[in-house]
Amino acid sequence: MDAFDRGWRTGDWSRFLAMLTDDFGFWFPESPARGRFEGGAGRQAVAEWTAFHAANGNRVLGTRRRTTVAGDRVFYEYDSVGASANTAAYRNWEFIVIEVSGNRIRALQEYWGDARPTAGGAVGAPQAPAPRRDGRSTAHPAAS
Repeated sequence: MDAFDRGWRTGDWSRFLAMLTDDFGFWFPESPARGRFEGGAGRQAVAEWTAFHAANGNRVLGTRRRTTVAGDRVFYEYDSVGASANTAAYRNWEFIVIEVSGNRIRALQEYWGDARPTAGGAVGAPQAPAPRRDGRSTAHPAAS
């Protein structure tokens, strides 16, 4: 994951891409690579996804909160923030599952908290609920 993190920090994804197996699987929740891609389609989708973010100057800094290993799978929990003009509003918590084969990555599945991406790659911060007209809190149903 150091190579993945480096790709987000610098825009140079070459080390990460070099670690992928030929039958790499890529699952991602949002465009430009939304979907579940397996085999050659997975390698192609992740190559296009990394090229998109590199070309758009999208940079993200992630803080790893937890790493869990279970057999050939590694689970990463991140708190991430935008680190470039296009991603300045990005705030997210991410859960990433990596499947390994030897010292190579066979699959990456990414799941998100409350981010809202836009076409340019920027992500808006979660929006607070609108205030109620009667002035009572909307934070929890019991507060009504």
